[in-house]
Amino acid sequence: MEPMVKHISFHVAGAKLVAEVPSKDLGFSPTYVWCPSPSRTHRTEPYALPKSIRLGTRDSVEAGAKFTPPPCAVVLLDEEKKLLVSVNAGKGSHLWNFCEFNVSNKKLTVTLDLESHSSGRSVCKHVALSLTGATAGEDLQPLLSRGMETAYPAAFRTPAGRIPDWWRRPIYCGYGDQVAISLFLEGSGPEARSLAYCTQGLYERWLARLNEAGLPIGTVIIDAGWSPGGVWEPYPVQWPDLRGFIDHRHKEGRRVLLWIPTWLCEGLPDSWCITLGGKRLTADPTNSSYRRFIREKIGRLLSPGKSGFNADGFKIDQLQYTPTERTPRGGEQFGRSFNITGKHPRLKAYGNTWGGELLYLLQKEIYTAAKNAKPDALVTSSTVHPYFHDTFDMVRLHDTGSVDTDVFAAMKARADLARSVLPHHLIDTDNWVHSDYGQWLDYTRRSHQLGVPCIFYAERFVAGWQKEPLISTIPLSDVRKIAAVWRSLFQ
Repeated sequence: MEPMVKHISFHVAGAKLVAEVPSKDLGFSPTYVWCPSPSRTHRTEPYALPKSIRLGTRDSVEAGAKFTPPPCAVVLLDEEKKLLVSVNAGKGSHLWNFCEFNVSNKKLTVTLDLESHSSGRSVCKHVALSLTGATAGEDLQPLLSRGMETAYPAAFRTPAGRIPDWWRRPIYCGYGDQVAISLFLEGSGPEARSLAYCTQGLYERWLARLNEAGLPIGTVIIDAGWSPGGVWEPYPVQWPDLRGFIDHRHKEGRRVLLWIPTWLCEGLPDSWCITLGGKRLTADPTNSSYRRFIREKIGRLLSPGKSGFNADGFKIDQLQYTPTERTPRGGEQFGRSFNITGKHPRLKAYGNTWGGELLYLLQKEIYTAAKNAKPDALVTSSTVHPYFHDTFDMVRLHDTGSVDTDVFAAMKARADLARSVLPHHLIDTDNWVHSDYGQWLDYTRRSHQLGVPCIFYAERFVAGWQKEPLISTIPLSDVRKIAAVWRSLFQ
């Protein structure tokens, strides 16, 4: 017997689209709901009903893995049955930031908030709520994957061409070392001080230590602080010879990615920004002049020509600044951002694109420009939704956050989700783990089991934020333990 598949229409309710399904139309009365995206505390177990779950371009308590966005889907279940409930939309119609599932054993209500930036009547024609029953013995992740493949088949097709070998090699990202040295030299204080320690000299120092330990690093990520937030031009004092640094890495057989803080607007003209009451909020990808600027800037950053920097790709970050009328978030640079609470003027953009489509527009522009400049350029992102499959190459598992639980298990849950909905994308296992040195060391040694291994620390580990010891020195012998594992796999 084929599992149940139904498609439910949404109706317009003011600035929202709503779909309501009584339990009789679900085919059973569910007792639990499972959220595919792990919670802020790394929970992956289903929740007892009644329960509300919010998914979208801003994380929530239940979907707190910082994926922006995760798939708009949950699974309803009881002791015997499972039913995938997913919001699926056509190209150009993912015009919401927030999708809310309110579930009881009597009724399911799904709400999409268009925030009055799109016509509900128009969007309704291209959005549906799909109910997909599980096959006999089918588990949660395979059910999610099957439903997403039906809705977004392009994300599941094997891509043409071969993945460049260098994409699979271990990654060093200097952000952990930047934070650690800020705590070591300045004591307890804001994390954003770390931007001042993104310098050419320090990155050369940290790489020299990893070389001494024999770590087979293939890709170096220059993280937050190499440039202003909006214009992506190296600070001349911190990076006096970015091109020379990159060329030297190439001679070593390594590649270099640059951190890009999407949405942050430092250095951009007002006309290229989304505004709130006349105040600049974020960059505005609906403005064609800004998109042209992106193409030109990325072309120069990747160009091997005399005026270029010859970088090899980008780490896309700060995705949760995607504009929304719900507590708008904006700013010039990481550490110089703000949230607007309470009543406020409506956000104003050059064009009408909104929600997930606004993020798609920006990320696609970056990705296309990178590929036009260097066909084998690598672009990483923490977007884990199949609709975004053609806007980046590698899923970054993002910051670990709380380490009150097993770090490896927590990151494995994120990797499992990524593989379920983007099976042909590589995974950057990330390494922004802090506070528990033992868990960090264990995770770093084993992260290759989840994807491309990554390390954030060469010299000091962030042991705490408020109380001493704030940092601990990493013995070279421990880095050599990591190196021994990685060399057995990559050399």
